[in-house]
Amino acid sequence: MAGCGAQSPEPAGDTIACAIGTGADFAEVCTLERVAGSPQIVIHHPDGGFRRLTYDPATGTLVPLDGAEPVVLEEGQGVLQFAIGPDRYRLPREPAAAPTP
Repeated sequence: MAGCGAQSPEPAGDTIACAIGTGADFAEVCTLERVAGSPQIVIHHPDGGFRRLTYDPATGTLVPLDGAEPVVLEEGQGVLQFAIGPDRYRLPREPAAAPTP
């Protein structure tokens, strides 16, 4: 029997540190996708899950979209560290901005 469907391509973006699930340690296994022309970002988990958020650079506020749980900011040196439910993430300070060469 053939496979159930085509495998999804890897999401485009920068690799970031995340800790997916209760008690998980941070690892560089998530992908940060910046939505062109928008303050939205999508964080892709290695298991295919994702979090869609919007970022306001004026206030530094992250707002979850798609009915996600609230964002809880954590202490992080030089990065924007936060949790949504049991999952934790470390992003560049301005995650919606494109990286500079």
